[in-house]
Amino acid sequence: MNRYEWSLDALYKGYDDPAFQNDLKQYHDLHDELSALTEEMNTLEECCAVKEILQLLEKEYDLSGRLHMYTILRQSVDTNDKQTLQYLNIINSRISSYSVYCSQLKDYLAHIKHMDSCIQQDEMLKEYSFLLFTLKDKASHSLCKEEEALLAKLSQTSTAAFRDMYYHLTANVSVECLGQTMTLTQVKNLCHSTSRDVRKEAFLCEMKAYESIKEPLAFSINNIKRQQLMEARMRGYEDPLDKMLQDSFMKKGTLNTMYVAVDKYLPRFHEYLRTKAKLLGYDNGLPWYEIYASLGTCDMSFTIEDCEAYIQLHFRNFSTDLYDMTKQAIDEHWIDYPSHTGKQSGAFCENLAWIKQSRIITNYGNTLSDVITVAHELGHAYHGMLVENERPLNREYCMPLAETASTFNENIMYRALINDADRENKLFLIDTQLSALCQNICDITTRYTFEKSVFEQCEERFMFASDLMQLMLEAEKKCFKDGLDPNWLHPYRWITKVHYYIPDIAFYNFPYTFGALFSRGLYAMYEKEGEAFLPKYRALLKASTTHTVEETAAIAGIDLEDAAFWEASLESIIRQMDEFLILAKETA
Repeated sequence: MNRYEWSLDALYKGYDDPAFQNDLKQYHDLHDELSALTEEMNTLEECCAVKEILQLLEKEYDLSGRLHMYTILRQSVDTNDKQTLQYLNIINSRISSYSVYCSQLKDYLAHIKHMDSCIQQDEMLKEYSFLLFTLKDKASHSLCKEEEALLAKLSQTSTAAFRDMYYHLTANVSVECLGQTMTLTQVKNLCHSTSRDVRKEAFLCEMKAYESIKEPLAFSINNIKRQQLMEARMRGYEDPLDKMLQDSFMKKGTLNTMYVAVDKYLPRFHEYLRTKAKLLGYDNGLPWYEIYASLGTCDMSFTIEDCEAYIQLHFRNFSTDLYDMTKQAIDEHWIDYPSHTGKQSGAFCENLAWIKQSRIITNYGNTLSDVITVAHELGHAYHGMLVENERPLNREYCMPLAETASTFNENIMYRALINDADRENKLFLIDTQLSALCQNICDITTRYTFEKSVFEQCEERFMFASDLMQLMLEAEKKCFKDGLDPNWLHPYRWITKVHYYIPDIAFYNFPYTFGALFSRGLYAMYEKEGEAFLPKYRALLKASTTHTVEETAAIAGIDLEDAAFWEASLESIIRQMDEFLILAKETA
C-alpha cells in the first residue's frame, strides 16, 4: 500500500470482507429487535426496560457507527466511487428508518418517572446518568412519532442531498492555475506559497472556481438553512443557535461572555493586521490573498517525514501517552496525506472507538500550516483515545469542547518550535501562529456573524449567490474592519467552509473561537504548573462527554461565565503580538 495513504483494514478489508457483510446483515436484522422492543417496552418493569433499551441502543450505535464510518471514510478519499455511494445510500436509508424506533425508545427513557431510583440500582445506568437526564431535558423538543418519521425520511432527499451535492461539486471542480489544471484543494493550498505572486494568482483562480459552482451551492445553503430554522422552531427552540447551545450543553451566558471579551479585543487584532500589512508593503490593510502570508522566512523543509518527526519530538516532550498514540497513528497508517481529484478538501479526524483508533484525512501541501494541521487532528485522536473506553453512548463530546485537545496541540507545537528557533525563524513562526489566531478570532467571528444574518433573512427571501456574497462581505468588513483591504476581501467564504452544509448542525463556527481561547487558557496553566497539570488535563478531556461545558471547565478551576478567563486568554495573544512587533522592527 502507499505509505502516505491510510489503511482502513482494521475496520474492514473491503465491501466483500465477510466481517462487513456480516455486520450489514446484523444491522438489517436489527429492525425486528427495535420494532419488538418499542412494542413491548410499556409492558416491562421500568428499570428493566431502561436497561434493555440502553443495551439495544448501544448495539444500534455500534453497528451503524462501524458501517457508516467505513463508507464515509471511503467516500472522503474518492467521492466518485459508485460502490461506496451504493452502500452509503443503503446504510443511510437504514439509519433513517431506524431513527424512528430510536426516537421512540429515547422518548420512553425521557419520561421514566422513577429514573433516580433506577439509576441507583444499576452500575450501567449510573454510567449513563448524564445521558438519561439529558434525554429528559430534551423531551420537550421531541416531535410526535409520525413527524419524526417524516423528517427522517425527507432528510435524505433534502438537506442530505444538498450536502452531497456540495461535496461532489467542490471535490470535482477544477481550474487552470499557473499553467496547470488543478483541483480546488490544490489551488487553495497555494495560499501558503512563499511567493506573493503565486498567492495572488491562486486567490484569483480560486474565485474563478467558485464562480462556476456558486449558483447550485446557493440553492444548497438556502434550503439547508431554511430547513434547520423550520425544524428548530418545530421542536420548540428559539432558533438554530438556541438548539446548538442546548445540544452542546453550553449556556448562552458563556457564549455571550466570550464574545463580549472578543469584541473588546478585536481592535488589537485589527492593529496587528494593519501593522503587518505595512511591513509587507500594503498601505490599505491586508489583502485577503495575503491572509496567510508571513513576515520573515523559514529555512525548514516540511516533507511528510519531517512533519511526523517534528510532531513526535515535541509531543514526546509533553506526555508519553500523546507521543505513544502519535507513533501508533504513524506506524499503523491512520493518516491519509496526499491531495488528488475526487478527494474531499480540508482535514478532519474521526474517532473509531470500536477498534481503539482514529483516522485522519489531510490534503498535505508541505507547509508549516500542514504540519500544524496534522498536529491539530492528532489532538482529536488523543481526545478520542481518552473517551474510547466509555460506554458506547458516552463517547460523543460536544462541539465547543471538540476543539480543545486539537488546539492545545497547536500550542504545544508552536511553543516548542518558537523556543527552538533562531531570530529569523522565530519571527516567521510567531507570525504564523498569530495568523492562525486571527483566523480563529476574526474569521470565525465573521463566519458566525454571516450565519446569523443568513438565518435572519432566509425565511423572508431566497438569497442568490450575489446576495450571499454581499452578506459575507458585510460580515468581513464588520469583523476585520480596516485590518483588511476592503478592495480585496473574500466573498465566497460561504462556499469555502463545509460547516455551512452539514444538515443537522448549525453554527459550527463559534466552537473554534471557544476552542482557541479555552485551550490557550489551559496551555497557560500547563506552562505554570508543568507535569502537575497533565492529570487535570486528561480528567477534563475524559469528562467532556458526560458533563456540561461549564462543569468540564470547572474541573480545571475555570468559570466560563467570568470575563476574566476569556480576557486573560486574549491578553496572552496580545503579548505575543507585541513580541512579534518588536522582532519585526529589529529584523527590518
